[in-house]
Amino acid sequence: MVSKQTFNKQGGVDIRTSDVTYRNILEKSAEIFALKGYEKASMREISAAAGVSLAAPYYYFKNKETILFKIQKKGFEYLVESLKDVVASERSPKEKLRIFVEKHVRYFLTNRSEMKVIIHEYEVLSREYQVQISRIKGEYTQLAEGLLREYFLEKGIEGCNSLYAIMALFGMMNWLYTWFRPKRRKNHQIEELIEVILNLFFEGIHHWERVPVMEN
Repeated sequence: MVSKQTFNKQGGVDIRTSDVTYRNILEKSAEIFALKGYEKASMREISAAAGVSLAAPYYYFKNKETILFKIQKKGFEYLVESLKDVVASERSPKEKLRIFVEKHVRYFLTNRSEMKVIIHEYEVLSREYQVQISRIKGEYTQLAEGLLREYFLEKGIEGCNSLYAIMALFGMMNWLYTWFRPKRRKNHQIEELIEVILNLFFEGIHHWERVPVMEN
């Protein structure tokens, strides 16, 4: 029998994230949420997929929503910490942007289930959890936009909205999991994909022109 736990403000017990069972439950939950959708998934299915008792997930998580929150939090925190390392490096602004894109693309394609859940299941979260995820997402966006601002400054690019540009870049990268299948299609190469994204983005930035607003 699993003993009753005291949960912290984030809806989980204070344990090391290196705990094998904890990580396994998160991983299998992401797979089930991605396959069936959060609403249709059950804790019984999660425990069965993870190979643990039905009570085991409740040892680590307050409820199913907490698992969803932890999946999203884990993904964005990894991306933020990874990008902080890039920002702190001594590389050129262009090289930093290149590394940022490569890390983002590889993470999304390596963690397809988690990324599908992150993109599609945010609205399901309670307001309290949404606020926490939005804060981490906001930090990630600000770090990425900061890299782009450095690049604009170095290249003398003016008049281009850096937030719009970086969000457009995210738009190119965040939906790759829906169609990019290197294992199924031998002509799909991650390295080539990254080069296409980078070339489209950099060439677009350097040929950017403000489109005049048509008045009615």
